[in-house]
Amino acid sequence: MIDLLALRHLAAPSDRRALQGRDGQNGAINLLAAISLTLLASLASFYSARSVWVDRLASHNQSQAAQARLAAEAALAWARAELQRQYTAAATPPLWRADPAHAPCPANFSGPRWQCVALQPPTHPGLPDAVAQVLAVRDLIHSPHVAQLLARVSLKDGTSQAQVQAEVFIPTVAPAPDPANTAAVVLHGCALATQEASACPNINTPSPIPGTCTPIAWTSVLGDITPEQIRAWSEAQSRNGLSALSQPARSVYWVDSSATWSQSLGSPEAPVLLVFSEQACAQRCPSMAAGVRVVGTVVLQTQCQDNRARAWHAGHIEGQLVVASGLPELQAGSRIQARELAQAPYRLPWPAGMDTRQVQRVPGSWREGGP
Repeated sequence: MIDLLALRHLAAPSDRRALQGRDGQNGAINLLAAISLTLLASLASFYSARSVWVDRLASHNQSQAAQARLAAEAALAWARAELQRQYTAAATPPLWRADPAHAPCPANFSGPRWQCVALQPPTHPGLPDAVAQVLAVRDLIHSPHVAQLLARVSLKDGTSQAQVQAEVFIPTVAPAPDPANTAAVVLHGCALATQEASACPNINTPSPIPGTCTPIAWTSVLGDITPEQIRAWSEAQSRNGLSALSQPARSVYWVDSSATWSQSLGSPEAPVLLVFSEQACAQRCPSMAAGVRVVGTVVLQTQCQDNRARAWHAGHIEGQLVVASGLPELQAGSRIQARELAQAPYRLPWPAGMDTRQVQRVPGSWREGGP
């Protein structure tokens, strides 16, 4: 056989240079291939490490978000329990009174009808890095017995935050009777167009024992709503800036003054509740001035003593007059007109079967996120 190596040595110089060129090209190709494989391996390692880091970061963020949501749910549960504690301890709890706890309302709860109170839940022992706040919001016109609780939590490192909310019924106002007494004049006693006392034996006859007056007229119209609840509701509306000229207009008025009432109130679309209290009627209930028109329900807290309603002037009442005694003498020029009105302000929606003495969550009201 021919020795190829020998032939290679015997080849011409040009042939030898060609062979050497091919060897150099092959080496360069092999070097590039090795470098490329090294780069690919490095990139694969980098992306693998990055993927692990992203997965860990996502897992951490998910864990932080779950902690924030759990903390928000815990704050919401605490707020509901705090409301229950306050309403168990006092008939008119301090939550809705004027104090530093009152806070600005969110933009979607603007106007004097909305009352907002800030609650500060304690730090959760299992989530020490969570900062929680709860805002209680209620509508002082249409639903003073419903509070929207907005619980918001943010972690101290700023990595996550969460918000949950729910509505709860609160016993600020008891249910009105259904069906209610709709008569134009509701009395706890008798009425006279003249001063013939023999036809109305309760005239000038006070209750034998102070505080024993049975509020028959009151309960037939207002049910279990207490005077304290009406007074607190009226004061809350006044503090929040509601008035006869506000939008919406104030709907509940509790009057302790014995001065003659001179302001017209209410409309068929927005009737009012006007109560002249036991204090206002201590000697004789304040009359309504001539020309005054009240659309809604007027109540005289005469405490079963007819003489407190003697010579009373009704002005012009469209709706209903409720007197906690007889009405022995009504001044000339008074006008009480029965009229079918829109929903009375004290008639609020209460689901059937609800325990109105307890704070209870409104079914289906829980949700996550902002209002």
